[in-house]
Amino acid sequence: MPEISGKTLALAVQAIDAEIRRLRTLPDDRVVPGDEELLLQYEIAADDLEDVYAEAAKSIVNLPPYERLVQRDDE
Repeated sequence: MPEISGKTLALAVQAIDAEIRRLRTLPDDRVVPGDEELLLQYEIAADDLEDVYAEAAKSIVNLPPYERLVQRDDE
């Protein structure tokens, strides 16, 4: 796997999280074919990034906690 900086990884986590939130909050009349599949793909990517982030956090000391980068559903 190619190496990326901690900053780039953190930005990717935030970008994927923002897109997941956008897709989840679309009004029904704005949902287009493929949005559900796209949401699923973003959720899979978010899971992958969370795993990668956890590994990176072991060796990159200045990474913010993952929980600070994402908004949970209950927020």
